[in-house]
Amino acid sequence: MNPLTEFAAGLPYLLRGFNLIRQPQLRPYVLIPLLINIVLLITLLTLFGWQLGTWLDHWLAGLPTWLAWLENVLWWLGLITATLFFCYFFTFLATLVASPFNGMLSARVEYLLTGLTPETGMSFMAEMIDAVTGTARVLGYVLSRSALLALISLVLLFIPLVHVLIPILWFLFGSFTLAFDYLDAPMGNRGLPFPHKLEHLRSRRWRYIGFGSVVTLVTAVPLVNLLIMPAAVAGATALYLDTTGLRAQS
Repeated sequence: MNPLTEFAAGLPYLLRGFNLIRQPQLRPYVLIPLLINIVLLITLLTLFGWQLGTWLDHWLAGLPTWLAWLENVLWWLGLITATLFFCYFFTFLATLVASPFNGMLSARVEYLLTGLTPETGMSFMAEMIDAVTGTARVLGYVLSRSALLALISLVLLFIPLVHVLIPILWFLFGSFTLAFDYLDAPMGNRGLPFPHKLEHLRSRRWRYIGFGSVVTLVTAVPLVNLLIMPAAVAGATALYLDTTGLRAQS
């Protein structure tokens, strides 16, 4: 599979998700994630957003004199990294809180597209608990890999020219993890264990990175990002059905 072709194949699915959540039968499942997004976005912007420039200035003020030549580069790297971190943190926190509702939305999207409802074989309460624990496991996976990437970034920071790769690496990593986060809904609705979910995502990683990259960029757009979660869940469900051939089998 050509990585560029696979990457391009994942790009349209967020737009498809936005089109799907306009369907009348899905609107009730969109309202709760939307309200959660509004509350979290206002809270996070209040706590972190307005202080970003001050934090960057304080951070750079502590640089030793022999690194002064890196000040402008570090400021922009810090800004890009902080913006990406905010997008990922906002999305993961919102998804963790809304994960039970995202599972319901994903199931309704699947019914709309295939006429079939996914079955986990679990009770309703067990499904709710599994949705939250599944999202928490994704978050744990992301944090452990983030620590490793942070160490790699620290090494690259001191290599001339190569340090410009740091934001690119974080963008690709974040795109994959955001895709994982939203694809957890349709996979969780089938009761897939965590290792099987991870194996599936790795098998088509570039397609899912393509989807996640669009989600990452749109998450940074004010107001539009309020609808990102339900649209991404709907888009991820359609992407999963098409990738696995489940839609064609219905």
